[in-house]
Amino acid sequence: MGKQHLLAVSVALVLQGFSLTAQANDDTQAELQQLKAQIAQLQKRFVQLEQKHTTQTVSEDGEGIDAEDPDADVNLVREVNADDIDGLKGDIENFKYDESRRYERQTVKSTRDTTLYGTVQVRTSYQDESTSAGNPAPSGDRYSTFDIPTALLGVRGNLFRDYNEGKNLEYQLSFSYSKQPSTAGNNSNFNLQDAFLRYNVFSTNSGLEEPRLNVTLGQQLIPFGLEAQSPEDLRPTITQAIAPVQLGLTARQNGLIVRGDVKPYVDYGANYRAPLLEYALGVTNGNGINKTDDNDGKDFLARVAYTLPVDYASIFRELKFGASYLKGKANVKNAGGLLSDNAKRDILGFDIYYNHAPFGVTYEYIQARTEQATASNQLVDTTAEGHTFTAFYTVGDQFYNSIKSNAKFDDFWPKSIQGYYRYDNYNPNKDQDVVNVVGNGFGEYTRHSLGLNFFFAQTTKFQLALNNTQYKHETATQKDFNEVVGQFQYTF
Repeated sequence: MGKQHLLAVSVALVLQGFSLTAQANDDTQAELQQLKAQIAQLQKRFVQLEQKHTTQTVSEDGEGIDAEDPDADVNLVREVNADDIDGLKGDIENFKYDESRRYERQTVKSTRDTTLYGTVQVRTSYQDESTSAGNPAPSGDRYSTFDIPTALLGVRGNLFRDYNEGKNLEYQLSFSYSKQPSTAGNNSNFNLQDAFLRYNVFSTNSGLEEPRLNVTLGQQLIPFGLEAQSPEDLRPTITQAIAPVQLGLTARQNGLIVRGDVKPYVDYGANYRAPLLEYALGVTNGNGINKTDDNDGKDFLARVAYTLPVDYASIFRELKFGASYLKGKANVKNAGGLLSDNAKRDILGFDIYYNHAPFGVTYEYIQARTEQATASNQLVDTTAEGHTFTAFYTVGDQFYNSIKSNAKFDDFWPKSIQGYYRYDNYNPNKDQDVVNVVGNGFGEYTRHSLGLNFFFAQTTKFQLALNNTQYKHETATQKDFNEVVGQFQYTF
């Protein structure tokens, strides 16, 4: 028997003797189990090294080297130490980590998978002019507050996934919390947000270079401009653009919308896809979220966007020009009731999007021609106009297209910091420039915003902003003010 075998047997006998002695003492059982595990690892490692040593002792011409050489045994025993065991443990843990990531990214999902997702925003703010906006009766003025502007929970998945042709049927269902500002209690609502089915007409298995076409039926965001299409987790600033909000474009609508694109430029190395032309056509009720249709008219909308066809390395990469149009009929009401259920509602939009990391610029122009009620219950034509300009610069490369696969994993410290400036102007009645139109009592006003976004993951971030709001028509209850806002957003 070789000395290496003798050593293994000796260790085992010592362990057995130690086990017999320790049976009388319950306090040593935990230590004994730990020692047994360590000895088992040592024995396994010893056998591996013994085999390696035996192989190495055989020369190429077949002459054997004495395996009983004391020096060989000494060298063999010295290879088995704490560092070897620790290294083996590290290799095992690294293998487990790599396998879990590979499974997550590459394993095919079931034909009817369901994914739970959500977005939560927690906010604090302070402004130098008092306000009672949103307060239930009885109300009081305030300068600072804590708030939860968004708490959304949803599920999405496939009702049918065709692995051969890729013509999948998808669904999405989400709910969101909202306050009840008209009541004095602590009640809130949990309202339906998204509720739709989406059918992919073209194959989704044929590669990024193929065009896309899908049909969506149900309650959904509408394809108009830039801000209205952005879901809660992807909006770049804390506050939303004024014009889309005031004109009801950011509200989800019930209807049927077709979206598609043609001739995409693809750079697989950079994980980049840019369709030459994107388009959308749709018809909706037009009266907002979670409401029964209130007239016989419908909103008809169309959008087209053109991306400059350049290489990924070009300075003009991801330069996009878009145009949107909505035509519908609206109800106009006053205190006495319905004035018209066929009022004009025509909205035109033009936008520019440029995101050449680390720098980006967006601009959106919206003009709305509508009929509104005056204080004397007359219908008048109004022309609303809005401008939104945003410039941003990002430090850190975690969320570049080429490595977006890493962006979904959270980090304790922010890996990307984005600074931005936004100019936001809205005039609800450009032609007359008066404040007597019901629902448009602000008159023209402008908001300047400076902000910082600290990204911990692609949609998990801390935001800090300084806002300055200026009104063209100041009143006792409508004064220029400055505001500091902090917000943390997390998604899952």
